[in-house]
Amino acid sequence: MGRYRRRRGGYGSYRRRRDPKVFLKIIAVLFVIAACAAAVLQTKRLEATGAQIEALEKQVSDLQGQLDEVNAVVPQALLEQAVSGQPLDYQKLYPEMKAEATTFAENDPKAVYLTFDDGPSANTEKILDALKEKNQKATFFVVGKNIAGREAVLKRIVDEGHTIGIHGFSHNYDTTYASIDAFLEDFHQAYDAVYQACGVYPTVFRFPGGSVNAYNRATYQQIIAEMVRRGFVYYDWNVSSEDATGKAYTADQLVQTVMAAVPGEEHAIVLMHDAADKKATADALPLLIDQLTAQGYYCDKLTPAVQPVTFSYSG
Repeated sequence: MGRYRRRRGGYGSYRRRRDPKVFLKIIAVLFVIAACAAAVLQTKRLEATGAQIEALEKQVSDLQGQLDEVNAVVPQALLEQAVSGQPLDYQKLYPEMKAEATTFAENDPKAVYLTFDDGPSANTEKILDALKEKNQKATFFVVGKNIAGREAVLKRIVDEGHTIGIHGFSHNYDTTYASIDAFLEDFHQAYDAVYQACGVYPTVFRFPGGSVNAYNRATYQQIIAEMVRRGFVYYDWNVSSEDATGKAYTADQLVQTVMAAVPGEEHAIVLMHDAADKKATADALPLLIDQLTAQGYYCDKLTPAVQPVTFSYSG
């Protein structure tokens, strides 16, 4: 009997553990837990949505700021004309001044692009002598007003396989960047002067002072867009010889400056000058070429297929 009662007692406990009220309590607890979890998830979703809203509001604010900047420098009539889909007035200027669009080739890290601004001059001829002797190529961004009387120098640049690019006609920053029309007029003067001298229409150019400078803040974006639309490719630089800083560097110092910077660039475009007062640059070139070739580099010319180095505005 004792064993029987113990069995019944045990069975009775088992039945009490299966009381429906217990299950209801468990279900209620689970429901509360689920509700809490749902609330937490909903809160996180709301927080994420709030963050997204804040991000969108910031983007709208940034865009509005950019629009305000555009409105400040671009006449409203010009904006309306652009929105209408009709050609802008300056896009109708010099319709023949166009270049054939091309695609960029893969960069060769051993190619160094020596570029010379502000010629032609007597120093241009010395530079050409050194390039010919060393069997290397370069690019000359010429100033149109300096061409008269030196047409033979431009012909030599072309005949010896180098590239002629435009660096403007007047090289006067105030007038060149006065407006988009003014830039196009100055460029066209140089463009025509080069063709008259050597029978070549340039397809590459360098902005006077670089693509972004203190003189063209109000116009550089529109000018870049228009020149790219016409098919021209512009080049800034990532290595400077420092030969236009106003300091009287020796030829050896110029070479050291370039050689210190070139290894740090996988696509080195070197700024140099061949104006009449740049004798040290012309004197430096033979040694510079020797040191570059000794380190496995070669000097090549820019063409529209060469990936540009360009500045960006950060002010």
